[in-house]
Amino acid sequence: MGTRILYVHGIEAIGGAERDLIALLKALDRQKWEPHVVCPGTGPFREQLHAIAVPTHALSLPPWRKPLTLFQRRSAVRRLGALVDQLDPAMIHVNDIWWVPHTVRAVARYVAKSLSIVAHVRQEIESAKVQRYELDRVEAVIAISRQIEQSLIAGGVSARKVRTLYSGIDLSERQPTHDDQAIRQMIGLPNGAVLLGTVANLFPRKGYEVMLRALPAIVCAVPTVHYVIVGSDDHDYADRLKRLAQELKIADRVHIVGFQDPVQPFLASLDLYVHPALMEGFGIAVVEAMAMGKAVVATTTGGLPEVVAQGETGLLVPPGDVESLAATVVSLLEDKVRREQMGRCGRARAQERFSLDASVMHMEALYGEVLGT
Repeated sequence: MGTRILYVHGIEAIGGAERDLIALLKALDRQKWEPHVVCPGTGPFREQLHAIAVPTHALSLPPWRKPLTLFQRRSAVRRLGALVDQLDPAMIHVNDIWWVPHTVRAVARYVAKSLSIVAHVRQEIESAKVQRYELDRVEAVIAISRQIEQSLIAGGVSARKVRTLYSGIDLSERQPTHDDQAIRQMIGLPNGAVLLGTVANLFPRKGYEVMLRALPAIVCAVPTVHYVIVGSDDHDYADRLKRLAQELKIADRVHIVGFQDPVQPFLASLDLYVHPALMEGFGIAVVEAMAMGKAVVATTTGGLPEVVAQGETGLLVPPGDVESLAATVVSLLEDKVRREQMGRCGRARAQERFSLDASVMHMEALYGEVLGT
């Protein structure tokens, strides 16, 4: 049996953080490592872990900073401690910053031996808020972009503890041919439609409202444009977006198709990938789009400028800037040659910089360092 690692994750839907962890667990050397995951007891994330034969342990982890969850938090910390004692892992890897306080308390209070904790930070975070998450109590902190690494150090985390490890995608699975027409028919597009799309769960911070507000000007310049949104919706946010699309008189151009796995056929059917995020730690979906040979329009927030090579693989606009987003999208839709050139450069950049093999190799090296092996 390999060295047992317990991963802690508190969300049951699948977004970038979940896809990234699933990709890592699929690629980990199971002779060397034995992964277990603590996560909610229902939902697509748990189902996908079971599909790749990773054992899961059901536990709900309520938000740390909401006063109303005090009793649930105490109970969750106690149950997490009992699980850690029962499983006796060599190390714990917390898959996002939100569950670090639960984990450090569970280990300190309920676990018989001291344990190394590695914490992944996948969110943009203001340096003033870093201390809330008690990262000084873990052995190593993984930032998914240099921008996050700098925020963590500015917020007081020791520079020797933090390192940037870019998320990687499995480039071996990419079939070059996809049936674009089947996807376009499923979405309900007319013949000859020009398709824009975004892959991200439906949250306000993903900038969907900015994109919808930009769409009337885009349609005015390129009348055949449609826009597809791929991602799961937990909080009825899709209804809000549909109402906004109706107000803007573009409801017939906006297609919300929910969570899709695999996502590659949808990316393949696009003419241009748009990522209008207001906040974004890294942007794994942008890497996926680049790997599929798509030019990208994204924002200058978080780790996105590290993913997109400005002017080479895509164009960056300020987050929240409706006019700039519309004008930039139109400029690329009107220049097919440039778009295709950016797509080719994007594919090469994804292969060189963001391969899953490199990401897993760096992660396994970090585990070895933390465990002193």
